[in-house]
Amino acid sequence: MRVAQAGWRPASLREILRGNALLMPNKDLRFTVTSCTVAHLYEVRWKVLNRGPEAERRNNVRGQIIGSSKPNVRKGCTTSGGKGHVVECFVVKDEVVVARDRIDVPISSTSDVSAGIS
Repeated sequence: MRVAQAGWRPASLREILRGNALLMPNKDLRFTVTSCTVAHLYEVRWKVLNRGPEAERRNNVRGQIIGSSKPNVRKGCTTSGGKGHVVECFVVKDEVVVARDRIDVPISSTSDVSAGIS
């Protein structure tokens, strides 16, 4: 997954998480299936779970399963801060989930000025 924001170098979310950093609000996110051993003719579905007090306050709680923005890609944006955000990817073949993965998406709250990527 790539994270981008004007004025910042795009970075991998896994690299950011290894450094124990939080994402800042208003970053563009691009989740991508980087490898899959399932034979072609499958569908990729995504669950973007946005929860927590800030998401509730902004009326931005979500968790429905949605399709890809492009083949094997889901685009998004960091909006509500908190550490309870997760993105899951489901590979569906013949109407059965045959593979999945997930990644935490910790986003700093607007009041957390010490968090971010250096």
